[in-house]
Amino acid sequence: NGSATSEDLFWKLDALQMFVFDLHWPEQEFAHHLEQRLKLMASDMIEACVKRTRTAFEAKLQKASKTTELRIPASVCTMFNVLVDAKKQSTKLCALDGGQEFGSQWQQYHSKID
Repeated sequence: NGSATSEDLFWKLDALQMFVFDLHWPEQEFAHHLEQRLKLMASDMIEACVKRTRTAFEAKLQKASKTTELRIPASVCTMFNVLVDAKKQSTKLCALDGGQEFGSQWQQYHSKID
């Protein structure tokens, strides 16, 4: 759908989460902590991807609005596809457990576990 870079990013994030999940950590608390950290890391990476793509998308649209040409460049379509795919992948890769506050998870993401 999108660029090779975004497809690679989404694939690697999914593969990493599945690899850690398939390890079946014996300690449930540590397994849960790793899962949450990976989801928050994926959220950060997808957010950075979306911000960069959106900035480039808006810059291309600004240049295109000055011309009378009605053709949309393939790069703009690719950027749009990246944004749509990022939304779809974020629900899969970044969904936190229900009932948990994001703020408390954010602190766990940046703290060490004993």
